[in-house]
Amino acid sequence: MRGAIVALALVLAPALAAQARAGASSFELRMDGILARRSTMTHIGLGATRPMSRNVELQLVVGGGATVRDDHDPRASGRADLLARFAPAPVSANRWGAYASAGVGALVERDVEGRAVLVLLLGVRKGDGFFEAGLGGGVRLGVGMKL
Repeated sequence: MRGAIVALALVLAPALAAQARAGASSFELRMDGILARRSTMTHIGLGATRPMSRNVELQLVVGGGATVRDDHDPRASGRADLLARFAPAPVSANRWGAYASAGVGALVERDVEGRAVLVLLLGVRKGDGFFEAGLGGGVRLGVGMKL
């Protein structure tokens, strides 16, 4: 499972980077927490977003960090999410805007079998900053900014 995530990131990263240089895509730096019944994950990640239409964007997020389980021993973990983001109204730099995201994710952790999850998020953004909350492997909270 980890190999598949790494391979996906290696295949998609050059294409997304080339599109960003052309002005079609944007990157974001983010921090996310995933709170589940028996574990808490904290990840720092990089997201690449490509507009598909005026209201829809396609987003790839890859993150890594630590997971703490019941034994209180932190373990290395990571994730990759592929999401579609819908914003009812385009956001200007001076106004708040709301959006919804949905997609699939893969969660991996050292010494634990990886798993696929459905991801559903609601978010708000203003200018370059954003805040998200939702579900996907547990309760998710995320903050970040466009680069």
